[in-house]
Amino acid sequence: MEKVTNQIPKNISLSELTGEQRGLLNKILSPVISLSAFVGFWYLMSLHYNSQLLLPTPRSTFTAFVLFFKTPDVWKNLLLTLERVLKGFSCAMIIGVPVGLLMGVSKTATRMLDPLLGCFRQVPIMAWVPLSIIWFGLGNGPTIFMIALAGLFSVVLNTIVGVRNISKDYFHAARSMGAGSFSIFRHIVLPGALPDILGGARLALGGGWMAVICAEFIATSAGFGFAMVEAQTRMETEKLLALMILGAFVGYLMDKCICAAGNVLTQWK
Repeated sequence: MEKVTNQIPKNISLSELTGEQRGLLNKILSPVISLSAFVGFWYLMSLHYNSQLLLPTPRSTFTAFVLFFKTPDVWKNLLLTLERVLKGFSCAMIIGVPVGLLMGVSKTATRMLDPLLGCFRQVPIMAWVPLSIIWFGLGNGPTIFMIALAGLFSVVLNTIVGVRNISKDYFHAARSMGAGSFSIFRHIVLPGALPDILGGARLALGGGWMAVICAEFIATSAGFGFAMVEAQTRMETEKLLALMILGAFVGYLMDKCICAAGNVLTQWK
């Protein structure tokens, strides 16, 4: 913050700021204003209902949030859930990227696989819960399966789009210089599709995070979603809201990690 204030001269009007300084100021103020408005609306609604069960105040929720840092069980459940998410996300990427690349470069593969993908991706993710429990039993199996399934279609579809959006001029130029199929795939297809693959990865990770919370409501006896169920069963609404805020924050950080990795891997763009 000290560095930021040093970049904005004191005793100066907004009209005298440079474009870079205005952008910096807007970048700082925009989230502060939106969060303040949200908390203010939340506080007014809590006063209206006047019930800690229906809607706790921001203060009581923040107190419950701070207590999480002193509660080892919360962090154990969170780490367990993150482990499941990363395993399911890895499965979605390992399966989805090759399938998407194959369908992107091959019309035959598209004709064969597109009907299956088109049908299966229309099935609601929660409809898989009973079947996944029958297949894998209670525990990590159903949750990892549902995370992988929730992210698989996003990865496949974005990879296909990435391959098909590559200009044909690159392929023609590479072939005219004698490049083989493997060389074209390595130097044109994979780098050209990478931005869209990373976009699919963001959707897969976000979808997997939401899917694992839903799955842990039903198919496990431990995890972040299970902690939410416990809070709901005990009518601890402030703890439930605090867990939701913590989950949103963790999901936001994971999304930013994917964005940071994308910026490094696609510097050429």
